[in-house]
Amino acid sequence: MTAASSAAAAESVAEIFERVASDLAMLADCAVEVGDVKVEDRTDRPAGADQVHISYRFGLEMKGGAREHGALLVPLPESIALAASLMMSPPEQVQSLRDRGEVDRSIKETMLEIGNFVVGAADAALHDVGVPVERVAFEGCQGVRADVRPRLDYEEGAPLVIGRTTFAVAGADPVEVILVLPAAALPK
Repeated sequence: MTAASSAAAAESVAEIFERVASDLAMLADCAVEVGDVKVEDRTDRPAGADQVHISYRFGLEMKGGAREHGALLVPLPESIALAASLMMSPPEQVQSLRDRGEVDRSIKETMLEIGNFVVGAADAALHDVGVPVERVAFEGCQGVRADVRPRLDYEEGAPLVIGRTTFAVAGADPVEVILVLPAAALPK
């Protein structure tokens, strides 16, 4: 089920994508280009299509004490490329690791670091657009098979705001990334 999202929610989603891309590009010293942002209201969690995705999960601690949950879904090859770039691997090694699609201990640990950067960027972006959030906390990452919805602390049927865009990481072709936010945490 989809519907048009509010302008304030769309602004929040776009700001999060821009901030995440900017912060990751700076920290990993690689280009992360953001495509057009699409936002929709849904009552079900979306799944990443065609390949394994890494779900960077986070909790939003709202003013007043409520806690809401969201996630950023990034295709596995791009998560690996970001991790390898953050580890200062040369471009040919980044491409080799992306192509192999294997996650060793160092890549996994660096993906956890990426999760911290993602939520830091989300926290800053939400504060910038006036969302009443105390803080955004990283709650881990999860590999999610193709076309499978990510695990999320969420009551089925509750309203969500879903953002979709593309990231082109380190000169690679653009791939879709998906942001899942609880509608209750965003301005109306």
